[in-house]
Amino acid sequence: QLLVLDVMEEVEVVAYEEQEQVSSEEHVHDHPRPGALSDRPALEALAALQLELEPVNKKAERAHARLKHKTSQRRKVHLEHRSAIIQGIRGFWVEVFMNHPQMSVLMSKQDADMLHFMTNLEVEEFRHPTRHCKITLSFRRNRYFQNEVIVKEYLMKVTGYHASHSTPVQWHQGFEWKAYRRRHHDSSVNFFNWFFDHNFTGSDWIAEIIIRDLWPNPLQYYVRRKAAPQKVPGGRQ
Repeated sequence: QLLVLDVMEEVEVVAYEEQEQVSSEEHVHDHPRPGALSDRPALEALAALQLELEPVNKKAERAHARLKHKTSQRRKVHLEHRSAIIQGIRGFWVEVFMNHPQMSVLMSKQDADMLHFMTNLEVEEFRHPTRHCKITLSFRRNRYFQNEVIVKEYLMKVTGYHASHSTPVQWHQGFEWKAYRRRHHDSSVNFFNWFFDHNFTGSDWIAEIIIRDLWPNPLQYYVRRKAAPQKVPGGRQ
């Protein structure tokens, strides 16, 4: 008898579930799904509008490319003029580096002396074949190294700057052993280690300071000189 009751209950449950499924299907038919016949006019209008937008988008892209190229060329002329003026100011870049609040703490007196021989700094950004940035430092003859130009390149990724290439520094024989000793006895983040080997940890931070802060407007740091100590009555300072 219990078995018969169990079977009857099971039949009732199945019948209830079938009725629910039928009701659900009827409800779906009452509200057509997206893309049903009732949406066809709107979809056709949307497709037609999209076709009209295609040539407009292409025209806008071409106009944007022309404007970007024109702006880039105009900017290049100004940067070349700026570079020519800066090269006529002796010690300009060492002042810029030493007056920068973050860069100055990364430099020693010897680094500053080395930068006295720096005549030009140039930053270029490229998008092909990969997005990367090139830092070019130019120097006049000096007692530290033979290079007239040192280039450092960084890949520009979402996670930041990643060292890609660096010109090996050709140290003068009288300074070479000092340079290697300093590099291998001090692994901290500082300008000299970046200059010597930009693959060390922290290289990207120094590159970012140069690319994003010093290069766009170096004049603001050149004029940011420390105020001369003021004299007070009695001859004390």
